[in-house]
Amino acid sequence: MTVLKRIAVKLAGTEIGKRFNLVMLADEFAQSLHNELNFTQEANFTERLRENLAKGKWFDPKRIIVPKVYLELNSAKILVLEWLDGVSILTAKLHGQNFHGDIEAERHDLTRQIFRAFLQQYAVDGFFHADPHPGNLFILQDGRVAILDCGMMGTLNPTLRESLVELLLAVFDHDAERCAQATIQLASPLDPSKPIEKRQIQTDYENLLKKFYGLSLVELDLGSALQDIMQIARTNNLQLPINIGLLAKSIANLEGTGRQFDNSVNISDEMKPLMSDIFRQQLIGDNPLQSLLKTGLELKQLSLKAPRQVEFLLDQLSNETFRLNLHLQDLNDLRATLENVANRLTSGLIIGALIIGAAFISTEQSSSELILLSNGLFAVASLLGLWLVFTSLKSKH
Repeated sequence: MTVLKRIAVKLAGTEIGKRFNLVMLADEFAQSLHNELNFTQEANFTERLRENLAKGKWFDPKRIIVPKVYLELNSAKILVLEWLDGVSILTAKLHGQNFHGDIEAERHDLTRQIFRAFLQQYAVDGFFHADPHPGNLFILQDGRVAILDCGMMGTLNPTLRESLVELLLAVFDHDAERCAQATIQLASPLDPSKPIEKRQIQTDYENLLKKFYGLSLVELDLGSALQDIMQIARTNNLQLPINIGLLAKSIANLEGTGRQFDNSVNISDEMKPLMSDIFRQQLIGDNPLQSLLKTGLELKQLSLKAPRQVEFLLDQLSNETFRLNLHLQDLNDLRATLENVANRLTSGLIIGALIIGAAFISTEQSSSELILLSNGLFAVASLLGLWLVFTSLKSKH
């Protein structure tokens, strides 16, 4: 990690280093690796995932299992788990014992159970297994599916989950404008000094969504779509939260494993009938009364603050102390351009006045002094004119 961090610092000033924020990525990778080697944390993650999946609504919780942790035997360097007798999902031999010997029906059902268990983690729990490769998904001797190795887990807060669902729906609807708005809402600027061009982001999404025209949900690669979304954000000076990267990794691993095990099931296809449940979850949560009380408290706080703020605003208006501060993007550049134009117009008027004055004097010349003055005015006007033409050509405006 020391070597990687040094390389990241060396590359920090390059275009790639700035675009991908390599220093931050190296720090996050170091922290992730450190967390994976902390078995006390992994034990807590394993117990939390086991408790969440025991309350599954979209799948049969009896078919999905996470090993029990023997907390009294654990330490930061020792992790003791329940023994589960099984093999990797891709090497398991199915017998179709619960489907009258129909192995394909059993394979299809197991894949759906796994996908829905992970959809619950993504959309409801906000706490998900970030590394579901075939070595971490076992099929046990009794036909259940075990999810192993909870060292790498991701979290999604409610606000982030709502924005992600909105973004994915916009992708499904081929709505580039909504995609751009949701991405800007999700992300933060990589370089605050550079403007965020919403129109360019929308154009990038229009090009991306062309790949999805005519594809059914079964044909849509959701993990790849998330990777493309992250790439659009990076190329437009935006940085998505790190957990979205973990989410994309988790979905890509899950889809890859699922398609090797049963290519007739797709995570996007499983998501569609659950959308109403996802919306209900985001709207009122698991406890409608608690959500109602929370909304009532927020409205109460708003009702208490609003009269004071209105009174303060009216007081400022009546005392003529109200000031409105506006920050318009690139206003300084516009002001500088207008000042430059005004200066050149003024210079042009002065040059024209000098030429006209010299012409009048030359027509009425009666002495050597007036001739000298006329020639001097012509010389000054010529020099100023040449300088004005030179500066105008140099600025390329």
